[in-house]
Amino acid sequence: MKKVKLAELESFCIKALETAGVSPEHAAAVTDVLVTTDTFGVLTHGTKNLGQYIQKMHAGGLDAKAEPSIVAEGPGFAIINGNKAVGMVSAVKAMKLAIEKAKQTGIAYVGVCNSCHFGAAGYYANLAAREGLIGLSMSNADPVIAVPGGRKKAIGTNPFSFAAPLGDGKSVFLDVALSNVAALKVIMAQEKNQPIPDTWLVDEEGVPTTDAFKFPKNASLQPMGAHKGYGLAVLVELLASVMTGAGILSEVASWNLDLSSTNNAGHAFIAIDIAQMLPMEQFTARIGQMADELRNGPKAKGCERIFLPGEMEWDKREKALASGELELTDAMAASLTNLAEASGLELNLY
Repeated sequence: MKKVKLAELESFCIKALETAGVSPEHAAAVTDVLVTTDTFGVLTHGTKNLGQYIQKMHAGGLDAKAEPSIVAEGPGFAIINGNKAVGMVSAVKAMKLAIEKAKQTGIAYVGVCNSCHFGAAGYYANLAAREGLIGLSMSNADPVIAVPGGRKKAIGTNPFSFAAPLGDGKSVFLDVALSNVAALKVIMAQEKNQPIPDTWLVDEEGVPTTDAFKFPKNASLQPMGAHKGYGLAVLVELLASVMTGAGILSEVASWNLDLSSTNNAGHAFIAIDIAQMLPMEQFTARIGQMADELRNGPKAKGCERIFLPGEMEWDKREKALASGELELTDAMAASLTNLAEASGLELNLY
């Protein structure tokens, strides 16, 4: 397994984006999203995807020089047109605007249309938590999930995240896709020629299957928790696409399988200013009480530690920052090496 110094990875990503035509300001924002995501251990949504984002720019599916613009606005809301910018650029702008407005109004919503894959939803929710607010972030996506009673791909994995400050620089946070399992796990089962649980996929007749090789052409992912995940995915679709003017369901194209097409995804961000509703000292004490009760509850046989949502990710981030380096999966190392060669840049992996 290869490693890379975090400082070198950050510098490389910024240079690669600038070489592709992205402004220094936007390149720094995109890089912070991707590298931070890697340090949280969410390696599927970090720098591994940078090469494909840049390929999509070259193919015309993204506009490297685009500037997201506000198309509707009020004291507690805004709608932003991403104008085909890299998804992280629009998402960071939107969540920062939601935070700014929430500090004035108590709570704010900002939606985004005409955008693309924005990486890990948890990054944006944590932007709010870092400012002492509660943050929610979400996005719709191209359909890969069959809804209960259906037999074709009908709705996206529609990632959803929330984060709330703990008062120690960390947060309680959750970042989940609303499928029962990540598509990557199905692909890994294919690579290992293994059967899968019948809770992962339904086949072309809408019947659960243990044959991983039916995906993606002849099978669809199942929603997380059956009708529960389906309902939450619809909520995300409402807030991220119906409300924003983004593509709805089948109007959203795959961001990585069709590089020349506009993704047409939508996002939604909500920020809640805690301090306007109760003193921060009181909130910190109360969320601390909640955290302690959850952590210190009776443990199952063989369990050594109960984690809060997000606590595993914070542990991984602390370890990465302390060492100043990141362990790469084989897929990450290959993707970054290919990008370095295509961009004419150096990246030292060891």
